[in-house]
Amino acid sequence: SASAASASAASAADPACPGRRPYHTLLTSQATTYQAWQSRIMYYHFVKQRKLAGPCGDMGGFTRLVASEGGKPDGLEGEIPSVFVPQLPASVIESHFHFGVLNRPESVRQLLASPALLRQITSDFVLVLETDHVLMQPIPNLATRTTPAAFTFGYMHAHASQDWVIQRYWPEGSSASLDPVGPSPLLIHLDQLRAIAPRWLNFLLGLRSNADAERVMQGWVQEMWGYSIAAASLGVKHRLVRNFQVEYGASAGRIPPEFPTLSYIFHYTYGIEYTLQGRPQGVMQIGEWSLDKRHYGADHPPRGLQLPPDGANAAAFWLTRAWNEASAGIPAWPDSHSMGTVGWRRNKPTADELAASPLARRVEGSRWSWSGVAGFEFARGGELVTPWGKGVWGLVSKAAGGADDPSKDAQVKACADCLFADFANANHNVRFSWDADPPTFRSVRVGDLQEVAGKWLGGGGPAA
Repeated sequence: SASAASASAASAADPACPGRRPYHTLLTSQATTYQAWQSRIMYYHFVKQRKLAGPCGDMGGFTRLVASEGGKPDGLEGEIPSVFVPQLPASVIESHFHFGVLNRPESVRQLLASPALLRQITSDFVLVLETDHVLMQPIPNLATRTTPAAFTFGYMHAHASQDWVIQRYWPEGSSASLDPVGPSPLLIHLDQLRAIAPRWLNFLLGLRSNADAERVMQGWVQEMWGYSIAAASLGVKHRLVRNFQVEYGASAGRIPPEFPTLSYIFHYTYGIEYTLQGRPQGVMQIGEWSLDKRHYGADHPPRGLQLPPDGANAAAFWLTRAWNEASAGIPAWPDSHSMGTVGWRRNKPTADELAASPLARRVEGSRWSWSGVAGFEFARGGELVTPWGKGVWGLVSKAAGGADDPSKDAQVKACADCLFADFANANHNVRFSWDADPPTFRSVRVGDLQEVAGKWLGGGGPAA
């Protein structure tokens, strides 16, 4: 094809680099704050690793492929090489159980169908990555023209109980033919990706059109199943690369300090959750120390995140430093109004925590106004009663610094004498002024620093 010829010309063999097989990195994204800050960290470390690879490395061009409303730019195109395609209509996303990941195969389909967009791709091979990938070392071209390379996922091993779903979209297929892979990380020749992309999208639309497949294929990875079935239906077999990436959390146990030299990508799909004493917080628990992308759905992470406590594994230290290095190295990284790695564990106080906290004992059972509206109560047992529905209150984990800083920013990021009061899908850090008459509090909302004043109306401990 003309597009393949263009890519071939652009990636013609360099006599100074015999054996070089360059590929073009394709970062799929949506135009959200959540994926924007991840893309910035990802691109920072891509550039770093490409420099380390040198001019004879296989790492070639880079394109962030962004699905946005109407294909409009999102403002990062000056920092990251980007192309924009129209995202799927909201009605399509809603009719497929609000599965926004449909935009990944759809954006790839649009890219491959447009000669103008394809001119951005400078090699015959592409490396498909996601925004929450951080490169740990240069990646060589692991694929051939006929055999793509992909990470092997433990939860993507197909079995006979899934055959009825597979055969709904590929009648002659079976679980035995599927590779345990997804569409990222994936190194693949453009011709193969061009053949797979339409089926990848169509099969995914089918899987998400009703709840049937959910019985045997977890919904959050059905986009991966759509790709795996599509590739198998075309007879494509992958090179399975176990060290393509790691997905370490706190429960991974001891991790060798040299792990960044043993794999290529850190995929931070899971949060890393520790107590402040350096022990794993527990299954499905937000840690007293917490590094989790989900905390930053509408805001960038702050610069200078507090490092993990002593006892945390090597992955926790490496990833925190990788985020910090990128945010410090990107001049236009915005000021964040969110907490860092301490303060996200927001559970009702235990009896022991109440006993150890004069502030919590003083507040428990007290009634206040919130911005002049009565009916705000720190009820017993961490229950929060408000005119806008029930919530939770408790102790804010103490981050390093901030104890003597009266600013709203410090009250969010490093408050040593605060309680939290979370309700109406928002987190608030609350600092009390007991010397006022009557006592008052200042609440600062995490994410935008919106300030609200409160006034004591009775109950609790002001008189205790």
